[in-house]
Amino acid sequence: MNAENTKPKLLTQDDLAAKTDFKPIVLKLKKQKKSNRRYSPGLDEFQRAERHLTKASHRMAQAVEKGISDYRQSSQKSADSKKDGALRDFGPNSALALSKALKEASPIPYELAQAANTKRARRRLRGQLKFLSRTLRVMRW
Repeated sequence: MNAENTKPKLLTQDDLAAKTDFKPIVLKLKKQKKSNRRYSPGLDEFQRAERHLTKASHRMAQAVEKGISDYRQSSQKSADSKKDGALRDFGPNSALALSKALKEASPIPYELAQAANTKRARRRLRGQLKFLSRTLRVMRW
């Protein structure tokens, strides 16, 4: 016997398509466009600010929940491990829980600053500063 005859031959897709009536189906999927939010002309700034404020509020609620759950967990561990453990370890447990809550809430001021930093708000601030400087110039001695 010949060694070449015993090896199985690898078939390509073209070979398979020639032997059978089946051809591979190639699907081309279109990427979905990300839909832009649509706003009424005068209400866009308020809706964007509302979205940012609710995001910050949600983060604050999560931070409070994390802090309280961490406190309850460490307090329970202290109570289980020693007599009057929850009262004895109140300070360290509450400090640790507060630390974790503040760590979770730390991005909130930055998110609020981003919400307030819009083109319209900057333009309004420039106008107010100009008015204030003119008023102070008149009041100079």
